[in-house]
Amino acid sequence: MNQLPYPGLRATAALFLLVVLCMILAGAFLLQVEDMHYLKQLIEDDGPVQWVGQTAIFIAFGLACLFAITDGRRRVAYTQLSYLLMFYALREADYHYELSEHAKATQFKRFFSHELIPLSSKLFLAAIVILFLIVLYRYLSSQRAFFFAALRDRLPWALFAVAWAGVFFLSQLVDQVPIFHNVTGQVFEEIFESSAEVLALIAMILFRLQLRAPAVIAGRATG
Repeated sequence: MNQLPYPGLRATAALFLLVVLCMILAGAFLLQVEDMHYLKQLIEDDGPVQWVGQTAIFIAFGLACLFAITDGRRRVAYTQLSYLLMFYALREADYHYELSEHAKATQFKRFFSHELIPLSSKLFLAAIVILFLIVLYRYLSSQRAFFFAALRDRLPWALFAVAWAGVFFLSQLVDQVPIFHNVTGQVFEEIFESSAEVLALIAMILFRLQLRAPAVIAGRATG
């Protein structure tokens, strides 16, 4: 049994193009800012660019928690997803900075090798990361077939999930490539990161909308 894409593919394309347009406009505005101090205020932790993304991902986390309580059929999947989104949200909010005064001087990936960060803080974060990896593995294992079936049917939520993966990959690529280790690169990185979080929220909302769509059996729609 297949499903009709809901909303339709035209509406899905229009929504995606709207997100891309917002990304382009945000990038164009930020890149024309000549005051470097003001630019850093816009793109760093307390700035509007990160605020948009962090708000979106915390809303997605809240929705996952809500559906873990209210959707009995998908309770396990939503419980797993809520933990993954919690980790995602805290990571993007640089929560590891709160674990040690020395954490702000290092990136997340170098947190565990920093000699001044206490072992207790490293063990605490390591436990969170290990649990994240376990939950991620279980979630992907259980949802893989369902996701690829949805992707085959071109369901909007699955397409936006792929878009999220692509934009998130770009944000990490920009972060790792030395040529982008400048203010311009930071602008692109923050826009990609924030946009990925918005795409994750949209994918969650589209999934709930898809549940209201009619099924298709042998090419005929059923309500």
